[in-house]
Amino acid sequence: MTACRTFRRGHLWIAATAMIAAMGAAGRWSLAQDQPPPSAPIAVVGSTPLDRTAIDRVVRRLHPKSRPSSEQLMQIEASVLEQLVDETLLRGELARQLVEVADSEIEARVVRLRSQLASRGVSLETFLADSGRDEASIRDQIRLEIALDKYVRPRMTADAIESYFEEHRRDFDGTRLRVSHVLLRPDIVNDGGIERRVRQAESIRRDMLQGRITFDEAARRHSAAPSRHRGGDIGWITREGPMVDAFTKPVFAIAKGEVSKPIVTPFGVHLVKVIGVEPGAIGLDAVRPRIEQLLAAKLIRDLVAKARSATSITYLPGTAHFDPATPADGDGPRRIVVEGTQDAGAAPSPR
Repeated sequence: MTACRTFRRGHLWIAATAMIAAMGAAGRWSLAQDQPPPSAPIAVVGSTPLDRTAIDRVVRRLHPKSRPSSEQLMQIEASVLEQLVDETLLRGELARQLVEVADSEIEARVVRLRSQLASRGVSLETFLADSGRDEASIRDQIRLEIALDKYVRPRMTADAIESYFEEHRRDFDGTRLRVSHVLLRPDIVNDGGIERRVRQAESIRRDMLQGRITFDEAARRHSAAPSRHRGGDIGWITREGPMVDAFTKPVFAIAKGEVSKPIVTPFGVHLVKVIGVEPGAIGLDAVRPRIEQLLAAKLIRDLVAKARSATSITYLPGTAHFDPATPADGDGPRRIVVEGTQDAGAAPSPR
């Protein structure tokens, strides 16, 4: 039997190198009374088992004095497990690509870490004790960071950076868009309320595309926003605001006159139409550091995706994880499932 819950999308995937450093002291919370002990596997990536030790550390850090709710536990377990899976996939893919890290490189980073901690009056041993980790795990994390850097740097060419900027120019050059929207607010955020509004939005959008209703008419009939009295017009927006990123990011990817697919934000489900475009004039040099950061993150995401397509991922009974049908960079809300066993991977051959 499968249990499902839907949570609002919170982020795209962040580089796995930042994950372990954010974890705190070890804990013992579990999702269910019959949950296996921390040393028992909760997922298997290829032939590599993952246990819940890292998840328990995060739970203890976030809830040091009280037991988190069942919903909070599901969100924590699914989020941390996804990062653990991605990190495991990264290690395997980097090894297959023969990205090597010398012990001397790791030692140099450890020395630097000791110096940084000492400047704050903290020893490495104290830091490890407070975080519930050991020096071996630190060195393992440093090895991954160095390997990722070696993989990414040769691919950050001038042409690659310029190409990424051109592909996403409107996100960076100060472009303004004038937009209209239809807002559908769910009666109940969880328990299927969002999904019902998404289906309603899809139906309204089909009617628009087939000429049965105009966007202005749809806004007046269906929208819950005050802009319905103006045919949905909410004026000019930039990539930085005033709308939330969950709204702005997909809107800046559509052309003038186009109606978006349903967009889910904390406010509900939107259909958006771009009715005006004012091009920006900011050039690549002014935003180069940001472009480089985003391109590096994309290269890592692409590497994870390549490994996912060729690796079986099995979740053991009682383990909360994100439904692969609702990926981090998808259009809709993420769904968390807890079930007996699921193979979320693909066949060993690339897709």
